[in-house]
Amino acid sequence: MYTKVYKSKKSKRNFWPRLNIVLAVALILAGSGLIFLSTLDQVKSYEMGSQKIEKEVAAGQSDLVKKPVKIFVPQINRTLDVSDGFIKDGRWKVAKTGVSYLTTSGHVGKVGNAVLYGHNTQGILGGLWRVQIGDIVEVTAESGKVYKYEIFERKEVKPNQVEILDQTQDSRLTIYTCSGFLDTARFVIVGRLVD
Repeated sequence: MYTKVYKSKKSKRNFWPRLNIVLAVALILAGSGLIFLSTLDQVKSYEMGSQKIEKEVAAGQSDLVKKPVKIFVPQINRTLDVSDGFIKDGRWKVAKTGVSYLTTSGHVGKVGNAVLYGHNTQGILGGLWRVQIGDIVEVTAESGKVYKYEIFERKEVKPNQVEILDQTQDSRLTIYTCSGFLDTARFVIVGRLVD
């Protein structure tokens, strides 16, 4: 009789640690699932923005009259060539040695938002964070005319915050590059055309 009581107490003692382990694993799996769903939602939002831009390109809304060909960023001592940038199959075409001009965005020197983007590497837009409000960035158009933009905003956004690409009522230049852990964010500077 003593042996039976001892065995039942032993099985009760083993039950609680096992239950704690099962609950811990369940909580970890639930948390991982929430993180995965959140990331999936961000990817879908980003793809929707990319598809919108792809449709604009396909519709022929790209007017390259005031296309930029060079950009000079004094704060990082960089003069970079500008090539055409676009989105195909949800993927952004990014220049390997310079920056890309989103051909569906505004034109330099005109009303609208001209968008330039490039890799966050030492020879390209690495160090873009050094550009401060009030600094000047120069953009040379195909015609050879140089346009100066005074930076009035700098911020970090999520990849799905595509409103930075929207057109504006002023003459604006938006430059952005990847940032954050594993390129999970975008560092953006925005400037207005100065006379």
